[in-house]
Amino acid sequence: MVDLSVEIGGVRFKNPIVVGSATPTMHARGMKKGIDGGAGAVIAKSLFAESGKLGRKFPRPRFKLFDYREYPGYPEKLPHSFTLRSLEECSSLDYETYMKDINATKDLIGDQGVVIASLSGASMEEWITMCQMVNETRADFVELNNSCPFAADMGVVMGAGAVDLTFQVVKTCKAVLKKPFSVKITPQTNDPVAVAKQVELAGANAVNMSARLSGIMLDIETAKPVQFGAMGGYGGPYLIGYGLKMVAQAAKELKIPIIAGLGTWDWQDIVRYIMVGATLVQSSVGIMMQGYKVSRKWQEQMEAWMEGKGYRGLGDIRGIALKNVIKTAEVPRKPENVAMGIDTAKCTKCGVCLRSCFYDAITLTKAGAVVNPKACDVCGMCAEVCPSYAPQLYYK
Repeated sequence: MVDLSVEIGGVRFKNPIVVGSATPTMHARGMKKGIDGGAGAVIAKSLFAESGKLGRKFPRPRFKLFDYREYPGYPEKLPHSFTLRSLEECSSLDYETYMKDINATKDLIGDQGVVIASLSGASMEEWITMCQMVNETRADFVELNNSCPFAADMGVVMGAGAVDLTFQVVKTCKAVLKKPFSVKITPQTNDPVAVAKQVELAGANAVNMSARLSGIMLDIETAKPVQFGAMGGYGGPYLIGYGLKMVAQAAKELKIPIIAGLGTWDWQDIVRYIMVGATLVQSSVGIMMQGYKVSRKWQEQMEAWMEGKGYRGLGDIRGIALKNVIKTAEVPRKPENVAMGIDTAKCTKCGVCLRSCFYDAITLTKAGAVVNPKACDVCGMCAEVCPSYAPQLYYK
């Protein structure tokens, strides 16, 4: 029997899957669905302080998907690389209503899952007020959100625009909070790991490194940003590599648990994050696109895979990939024992490899594509673009 449970700050999570702070956790009903769907915890959509209350009103529409419906086989098949752009800064609720909703969530969920309240302030006074209020709720855990990618664009110093205040914010809240807490930090800084170390030094129980990036997309016919005309959040499975890099770097430096999630789309992504040191893994876009019940599917797939591999718990795989992540200076350069060849039985003579060979090393013959080993640099591009998997790497 595989044990997927973990513990942070004395709070037990039945599994590492967390429904991230987004539309699916906007209210108690949605958070109940998240736990019923199989997740171990839910993070409520962040409560913004009064100075950021503009964010409580959303543009309509507020979501835009790129490269999603165009995927071959949609909707039966879903793409593994797409972008969700949105402008949804925070919960639509005010202080009092938010705290009531947290209690209502705990009433619905009980001991079946962990309820995490999420707070985001601008001034120290706002942080203190919200922490005092959340202390009086039945939230199991608290997230201090200092990561919103576009809150500063509203004209307030918060989120990604308040990176320099991270230590002071955490230290201030630590003195007030009576509950274990994590701090969600932005990836939009020169050194996220340095910020994470400040979070640890200030006394947080965990650091959340799953925040999105911000950006725009232009309509060239109107020269205007698509959808709502301003900067918006950018998320999606394509960010998994960036997220894994941040967590792997942080895991080597931190002693506190890491909450990951950038780009999480399937159960394998959860395993990947744990292998580079994460304790919990959240998903927002994955659950928004695949539904609340996908968490149960991920849990079952993880259990089956781990059991098949002989792993008994998450501790068996946490961080095991870190020793395999080497520095670029250590990568073998220009090895002489490899060569590229083409399996003519698989080659359809489509010519796709020709347009992506920058060494003029491929010739298309009646038998199929042929590689000139003297011209080939073994860059591997032909193998990546070939629709029939004909190019093969050979070791001498």
